Amino acid sequence: MKKKSLLAAAAALVSVLVWTPPAHASSSAVATGASTVDGRPVVWKNRDHWSTPDGWQVVPFHQPADGSSFGGGDRYTSRFGYTGVTARGSSGLDPITGSTVPWAGANDRGLGLVQVAGHTLDSAFASSHGFPVSQDLAKGMTGGYLNHLVLSRAERVDEVEQLLRDTNDGGGFNASTGRNTSTIISVFDRWGNAAVFEIDGDSFTRDNITSEYTQDADGHYSAPHTDDKDAANPADGAYSGYDWRTNFSRVQWTKPNGFPYFVDEQVTTVENDVVVNTGDTPDGVHDWEDSTSGVMRHNRAGIRMDDPHKKDYRYFIQKEVRGYGIPGDYSIESLSKSIGDLPSGEKSTGYHLNRFVSTFGTVITGSKIGDPYEGKLTTMWVALGEPTVSVFVPLFPYAGTTPPELSDMYLASNAKRHLVYDYTDDNSCGYSCGRNADHTIDPAALVGAGGYYGTGGIQKYTFGIENWAFDQYDDFIADLRTGTRTPAQLKADMTAWQRSIAQTVKSNYVNGTIPATR
Repeated sequence: MKKKSLLAAAAALVSVLVWTPPAHASSSAVATGASTVDGRPVVWKNRDHWSTPDGWQVVPFHQPADGSSFGGGDRYTSRFGYTGVTARGSSGLDPITGSTVPWAGANDRGLGLVQVAGHTLDSAFASSHGFPVSQDLAKGMTGGYLNHLVLSRAERVDEVEQLLRDTNDGGGFNASTGRNTSTIISVFDRWGNAAVFEIDGDSFTRDNITSEYTQDADGHYSAPHTDDKDAANPADGAYSGYDWRTNFSRVQWTKPNGFPYFVDEQVTTVENDVVVNTGDTPDGVHDWEDSTSGVMRHNRAGIRMDDPHKKDYRYFIQKEVRGYGIPGDYSIESLSKSIGDLPSGEKSTGYHLNRFVSTFGTVITGSKIGDPYEGKLTTMWVALGEPTVSVFVPLFPYAGTTPPELSDMYLASNAKRHLVYDYTDDNSCGYSCGRNADHTIDPAALVGAGGYYGTGGIQKYTFGIENWAFDQYDDFIADLRTGTRTPAQLKADMTAWQRSIAQTVKSNYVNGTIPATR
């Protein structure tokens, strides 16, 4: 376990007391198939949670289709099975129905979803700016339950939009008058379509992903992002580009009651490790100008959408980008596992994409247009624990099950987490207590003394395990793409393969070893 000196511990405490990083920064990203290496769309997110003691105890689960309906407005009913990630305890349960809800997931027809809370869409934000509350706070469906509805009912992005239209007035759910939601979801489907929806209680926006958002001549992200839901959508396969979101809205749209979906109008910089907001540039998002590996987390996910190379699923987990994202001596850029500039001494992770309240990471890669099996090759990679110390494991929603080895993977991840943080209470009791008491990570334990991502410490073998899994997965997908299996054979092969991978990944992760390469 990391042992800080009394002086370092005192300095860390003073830093926390003087300025605690915002608790509400969260981010997600999506790349369409037309903008990835192999034509498959990708969505990414890290989930943060600190408000329940056992919210860090995350597990994958499979929800089969059961034909159920939430009310009279449910035109689709539960028709697709899906795999999601949830948490044990109350944070993984819908408070009204008592059912398990996903915080990210993909279904067996090729629709992928990641979600972040939309803080500028919530009732408190509306009230503080003089606008009426749109949410049904007592009876409306929550964001987690809405995730469940999307994954169990939609296979097209357009069907996600229809589901939102149908629930603007509650849709017959629990006699509600609207949703109890303030959320942002990024979705893709197997036809190559991708969109970001920003959702409050009785309305929503849709931003189709049709461009790679880049900086203007002044270095700002000033292009307008207008609401596309009332305009003609692009044809299947005509979507192309990258998008990233924080949980601050960035679609330029005003509701009929006058409530504006928030657009940030400040340029944010980091000066002497302090966040500084200046100016009134309509930037769309906070303007971080560095690579993800050299940037604080709040508020732009520094996914480097301006990087001139195509992405793939490995890029979102850990990827050699050969100088595009990081010029200089190092070539591995890690999105899910980013804790900022390395090499480094002990440092607070409160700003970064991975931080001390991150409880899991997920990277979902979809089917390529023209792939066989109608979206069933969609894959969900999950890191069941704080991503920088965890290892990503691939799951197929069409398999209809999750490997039992992953039911307690969060314990193995927590054991690794103890090696880089000083804490004794495994249960969180808020943002800065229990397992969240220590905001400062020990890079020497993580990547080796003076090391960089993946070069030593815990990440030496976690990156090695993932590289082995990447090779296994790419070979398996290439074989599946021949399209020679019956649906029953496909399901059986996926089930057996993902369990074998999970067994090997977990045993090597626990033991700190790397599987033998072929």
